[in-house]
Amino acid sequence: MKNVKTEKLTEIITILDILRWSSSKFNSVPICYGHGTDNFWDETLHLILSGLNLPINIPTEMYHARLTTKERNKLIQLVFRRIIQRVPVPYLVNKAWFCGLEFYVDKRVFIPRSPISELIMSCFHNILPDKPHRILDIGTGSGCISIAIAMTNPNAIIDAVDISIDALKIAEKNIKYYNLENRITPIHSDIFSNILKLKYDLIITNPPYVNSTDIYKLPKEFLYEPIIALSANKKGLSIINKILKNAIHHLNQNGILICEVGVAKTALIEHYPNVPFQWLQFTNGGENVFMLNYEQILSFHYHTFTMRNI
Repeated sequence: MKNVKTEKLTEIITILDILRWSSSKFNSVPICYGHGTDNFWDETLHLILSGLNLPINIPTEMYHARLTTKERNKLIQLVFRRIIQRVPVPYLVNKAWFCGLEFYVDKRVFIPRSPISELIMSCFHNILPDKPHRILDIGTGSGCISIAIAMTNPNAIIDAVDISIDALKIAEKNIKYYNLENRITPIHSDIFSNILKLKYDLIITNPPYVNSTDIYKLPKEFLYEPIIALSANKKGLSIINKILKNAIHHLNQNGILICEVGVAKTALIEHYPNVPFQWLQFTNGGENVFMLNYEQILSFHYHTFTMRNI
């Protein structure tokens, strides 16, 4: 962090000063956004205000508040870690946002950012015939999807599964923070392995879908996240294949499967040319999330998974 010594950082006195300096720094270097922000100003606000334990929407009058020496030094170090080490902001401040809710995160867990948030915020309007009661969240990570659904649907009972025990510890922390222990159950499970014969109105998932050969081509920021939460073999389809193969055994007859597939969409369509994936539309950005109902899954399940070995 040699640049620290070449600047008059003692001139940074107020929150506004550190916001201006940080935004200039971020805008002058080729860092990659994509963990909750898409521009240098939002990145600055999330890092600086969260680093001060302040909400993002503080009155602008507070920007003129003076920083203590300890606060200034801490924030400067965070800015340089973001620039030089390329650590994503949510890991620097241990905070991420999803559906307007704050979640604790660290390097043990994937940073929330799925377009599924729009579906949750709309209470699955025009997607589900009724509000789902029993829900399975596969690959829960921080627990953000489960918690957001529970906060918008007070009748929802959710099983939140993950193969990572470390991730489940984070999920448990967030579930406890929102006092949802009675409605969300964290389960250590390799997809359906520990779910037994339970049936759900909704199975929802943002599984790993990056081809294992492409994982190290991602910007450095993404490589701080657990590889297990990003990478899947077989053109990114290994986890998605297992979900499609077994979802029929865990859905009610009126049940729905919603799955984000990201960059694996093309490979998925090529692998399952006869599956009637319904690709959901988003107004706030995002794509590559499909929906299938029980009848659609049942109609292709026998020929796809019984007649040939995937």
